Amino acid sequence: MTFLEALYGSQYNEIQQQGKDGNKGRLNGNLFLSAIVILFFVVIIIAITWLPGFENSLNNSIINVFGSMSGRSAGKLLAIPLFVIIYFIINKTISSEDNFKSKIVSFLQYFDKIKKKANAIFLIPFFILLAIVFGLAMFKL
Repeated sequence: MTFLEALYGSQYNEIQQQGKDGNKGRLNGNLFLSAIVILFFVVIIIAITWLPGFENSLNNSIINVFGSMSGRSAGKLLAIPLFVIIYFIINKTISSEDNFKSKIVSFLQYFDKIKKKANAIFLIPFFILLAIVFGLAMFKL
């Protein structure tokens, strides 16, 4: 089972079991995939700050652009448009209607024992990225 089959298939299956339209699993899968991509970008940015001189230039650039704005506000100002752009790209490429349906068909052909492991297939990379972000951020302090 591939990562995308596990992601979209499990979302589809869970919503379908609740008696709702399983195609809404596409939205959930896209949101989750967008969050993973953003976490990946954050890992890259934090890792790049380890290069000599880059952290100071990054801090100066942020201060020049956002001024005295709080880090939380600046983060929202950057993250929301980035999230929307990433979601749109995923929605039009990886999660097109045809791709989504093919992932669902593939997922539904697996045995129930394998389907139950689907959440682990896509949650483990997410939590690994999250741990790397927290680890790098804490180590950087």
